[in-house]
Amino acid sequence: MTSVNAPSGFPAGWYPDPWSRAPLRYYDGYRWTSALAPLPTGGPDPTSATDRMLLPVGRTPLAIVAGYVALFSVLLAPAPISLTLGIWALVQLRARPDAYGRGRAIFAIVMGAIFTPLLIALVIARNVS
Repeated sequence: MTSVNAPSGFPAGWYPDPWSRAPLRYYDGYRWTSALAPLPTGGPDPTSATDRMLLPVGRTPLAIVAGYVALFSVLLAPAPISLTLGIWALVQLRARPDAYGRGRAIFAIVMGAIFTPLLIALVIARNVS
């Protein structure tokens, strides 16, 4: 094997195959070997609280979007959208008690509730001046 894209200085281990013949190829610390492996099939355990906190496992897409929009609420313009998406996500989650994402939906509501009045005050102040 040639050393194309070899992660020099990296420890021996499984890395993405630079030739795309398999998901993973073994690097022995000096060169790529001929050992190929598929990606592990086991996904995150949806019952693990840590996995649910760090990964979007079992969350509704609306709750995920609401959480990300809430992060940008500090820019004020997305705040009303965050508030709306958070409420909508909570309504959707009440219909699906097995789904996760309530924390993100509540975060979106809180951020939207904090920054929407600031946006309104800024718009009013600009129109008054």
